Amino acid sequence: QECGQRNKLASSVQISKKKIMGVMFTSATALLLLLCTCAGVPIVFAAPAVHGSYVPKSPRFSWDTLPVFFHGSNQTGALNAGAYKVMAKFPMVTIEKFQGPCANSKTVSPACHEEAQIIEVLKNVKAIDENISTIFYYNSVLDFPQYDLHAAMLADPSLMLHDSDNKILKMHCPSPVSDCDVFDFGNPRTRALFIEECVNATLTGYVDGCFLDRAVDGVPPSSSMNKSTADAYTAGHIQVLTDLQKAIGDGPVIANHATGPPHDNFSKGDVNFAMIEGFSNNNESINLLLQAGANSRGVQAHARHTADESTLAAFLIGAGFRMYFGVGPWTSSVATVDDHWVPQFDLPLGMPLAPAMYDTGSSTWYRQFTHVNVTFNADTNQGVINGWNFAT
Repeated sequence: QECGQRNKLASSVQISKKKIMGVMFTSATALLLLLCTCAGVPIVFAAPAVHGSYVPKSPRFSWDTLPVFFHGSNQTGALNAGAYKVMAKFPMVTIEKFQGPCANSKTVSPACHEEAQIIEVLKNVKAIDENISTIFYYNSVLDFPQYDLHAAMLADPSLMLHDSDNKILKMHCPSPVSDCDVFDFGNPRTRALFIEECVNATLTGYVDGCFLDRAVDGVPPSSSMNKSTADAYTAGHIQVLTDLQKAIGDGPVIANHATGPPHDNFSKGDVNFAMIEGFSNNNESINLLLQAGANSRGVQAHARHTADESTLAAFLIGAGFRMYFGVGPWTSSVATVDDHWVPQFDLPLGMPLAPAMYDTGSSTWYRQFTHVNVTFNADTNQGVINGWNFAT
């Protein structure tokens, strides 16, 4: 009964002046994680987060030009004015885990305060255009040491996943430390802490949502754990992202590769966005876009370093509402981000006049937009966008 009463109060709790990840804000109705214990089990209650009158929101979307997104960082330090000018062209901006030199140093630790490093960049983006949807990156498997979150994990090792010998399970991670511990999502306290990380970012008023890496793949092998631990972890991994989506309302929860059934177990409504990492000019990528659309999911289609005509044609064949295309490295050692923008991003596109059609006889996709006609051959993986100039 006590927990039920707290649930009713969750949406109206007032928070006092508080410093979260280096950002001070005053009292506001906020998304709070109200932890109480019912029969020994922590329960999380949540209501939409606000910062003053600010509510995390979904990114704007238009077919006027190619819908695009930015995802990157500068591992050497601050971004320059030119970089922010480029980033401001995108309706959605994600900053990666390696923003700033500390995360890449041999002395990497929670003292890097990676949360503040990421949020500072997103704050600067919002200062240029407050309507840009800003996304905070963190990993849904690996507990990277540069985050303040890691300090909380170190303080209570029971929050970490343990193997069948009851030792802390470690996985290789792209970090100077080589191996990272793993969040134990079978533990409800770990799930609450993990959700709080994104919620706190939105409470600054500079973040709209979060990117969750390894939502589907790159997870710890079940063979390394006993069955009950593995089953609880797998179920908890889906639950924590689902609960996070409920916590931040319309704010983007971008679950990497989670295009939905039958590809994975994230059902319609669990999360509102997926990333297709390594999007390419092939039928598989097209069908993943169509699958995500069928599951009412927005998409970030990241083609790494390739924005050639065939790759863009594949994207346009499968793209639907709230689907965005992006290129460029996750992180770089320069203060510019020019490699994330190509001239075709400025060309007129217009509304799709109909869904894509597939001719089985010629293995060819067809789709028409207001300003371009698109074809893509599923046998040769070659696409054509009539109406755009790809001459170098």
